[in-house]
Amino acid sequence: MAARLKLSPVVSLYLKGLPSGQKIAITVLFDLAVLIPCVFFAYALRVSAFEFPPQTAIPRYLIAPLLSITLAAVLDVYSNSVRNFSLGHETRIIISQILTAPLWSLLLLFLGVEEFARSVVIIYVGLSILGMIGVRRLASLILQTEQALKSKRTRTPILIYGAAEAGVALAAALERQGQYQLRAFVDSDYTLVGRKVMGRQVFDFSKLSQVVERYSPEDIFIAKSNLSRANRRILVDASLACGLAVKTIPGVEDILSGSINLDAIRPINVTDLLGREPVPPDRKLMEEVIKNRTLLISGAGGSIGSELVRQIIAFKPAKIIMLDNSEFALFKIHREMEQYVGRTNEGIQLVAVLADACDKQRIEKVMMQHGVEVIFHAAAYKHVRMVQENAEEGIRNNVNSTRAMAEAAINAKVKLFVLISTDKAVRPTSIMGASKRVAEMIIQALADKKGEKPIFAMVRFGNVLGSTGSVVPLFKEQIEAGGPVHVTDREVTRYFMLIPEAAQLVIQAAGMAKGGEVFVLDMGEPIKIAQLAKTMIEIAGLTLRDENNPSGDIEIKYVGLREGEKLFEELQIGHDVSATRHPRIMKSREVFLPYEKLSKLLYGTQRIGKPKISQLTPEVIMKLANMKDDGDLV
Repeated sequence: MAARLKLSPVVSLYLKGLPSGQKIAITVLFDLAVLIPCVFFAYALRVSAFEFPPQTAIPRYLIAPLLSITLAAVLDVYSNSVRNFSLGHETRIIISQILTAPLWSLLLLFLGVEEFARSVVIIYVGLSILGMIGVRRLASLILQTEQALKSKRTRTPILIYGAAEAGVALAAALERQGQYQLRAFVDSDYTLVGRKVMGRQVFDFSKLSQVVERYSPEDIFIAKSNLSRANRRILVDASLACGLAVKTIPGVEDILSGSINLDAIRPINVTDLLGREPVPPDRKLMEEVIKNRTLLISGAGGSIGSELVRQIIAFKPAKIIMLDNSEFALFKIHREMEQYVGRTNEGIQLVAVLADACDKQRIEKVMMQHGVEVIFHAAAYKHVRMVQENAEEGIRNNVNSTRAMAEAAINAKVKLFVLISTDKAVRPTSIMGASKRVAEMIIQALADKKGEKPIFAMVRFGNVLGSTGSVVPLFKEQIEAGGPVHVTDREVTRYFMLIPEAAQLVIQAAGMAKGGEVFVLDMGEPIKIAQLAKTMIEIAGLTLRDENNPSGDIEIKYVGLREGEKLFEELQIGHDVSATRHPRIMKSREVFLPYEKLSKLLYGTQRIGKPKISQLTPEVIMKLANMKDDGDLV
């Protein structure tokens, strides 16, 4: 049927290119071609099937088509697109033709025409309505069929993984939008395999390669909300091996609610694969730290700091102090939180403080002015190479800011102080790692010091996916530029965690702090960076260029370890590690120096005062950070 209704490409192109006035003229001519026969059919039906009106009476009958066209024009029938003909257009045609009957009759009376059967008028109106609507419906059907055939040829052929409710809703949404053509479903649920859903066959996912060979899809969409990350990885690996681009949407709820749009569809990314199955947070622990309290987050514009702010605000603090020395980063997170508070009407106070965390006097004044109760000190320079090449500034920012913030917290009678640390602080080989280990030692020493003070604690974890300076955005940038992707060594591995999970675990660790703990987050299994690069290349729909595939798209180039970098990262210095009430948070007991001794080594003085930066040399920091036991510097 579709083939019979199809216009020739030449005719179709010609009609589309005509000005609107010419298109209206063509429509009027088609109507006349339908309405003139309608007059004679009306006469034939009324008088005789084989007779025409007398030749002298023909002009009286031709008045009717002219009235029909005129009234249709008055009622705006001809301004509407034939392609999108609808019930509203039909209504206007019906009204115009009904009005034709009395006007035609009045004209005939005015002209003094006698012996004219009034029933001819009524029959004509019925025929004209059917003719005008019929010709438009036929034209609309032809044009829409042609468009559908063209769309079918140009739409991207796809598979959908998941033939249950979410998969059906996704298929319906994609069908409405017209960009994708569903070829089949695949699923691992054997209660669905072998059935037909929306007229499409549901195949066993284990036979994906045969399905791809049969239907030649380009993409596969994931429509399962309960898919574990391990199974998601299996799905992605199998799909990439078959040459499919894997796509997903942020939430299956969007599919079921019918709110999905093309902007929500995105290629699957590496964070969908490398993160672990989330453990529901202990809300009681988080509320104890946050609810109705005043919190200060240093480095609030950074990757971890900003996520801490997002997690904290959900637990209804009284006030959040966001501190950062980057105006733009601070503006972004402050604006985001203002919008959140505006939407939720929570009444949470937001304060943006543009300041250097090393400025003790300024920080202490802020703490006292706002009555800060809890501090998360996330401000630090974390890029290994950058700190290695700017050692003095890295030490100043990472070590001195920790001391300044901690001493200000003591003077301002803060209740809880949490330092955000890194796995690079364990047996460090870089200035960045050493400076963070010394920052830990300062907090450990202050926690051990007698007198009134906050509860001091540290939380140590590895890389977070997508953070500023991490390999994921760097690899993405290199892939988009056409490569090569730079990896330091074939064997280099790193721990990775999603930013939201890391922030939640930091807050929960704070809720368990009693003083002096080094909390270590369970980072799962380390990941080979070379494999990470390969996965990101494949996810981008490209192929790895190597000795096995010299015609591939992107090459991985091994550039060698830079100064300060390690093949493997560690999370504990010693072996004295114990569990906590949370399955992914451990507690480590590690060596440290008493505060007086540490202060003398760092600053040449036993009293708390303004640090002498010149004494914090990279050599001193490296030796101190690699101390094996109390007083023994290697």
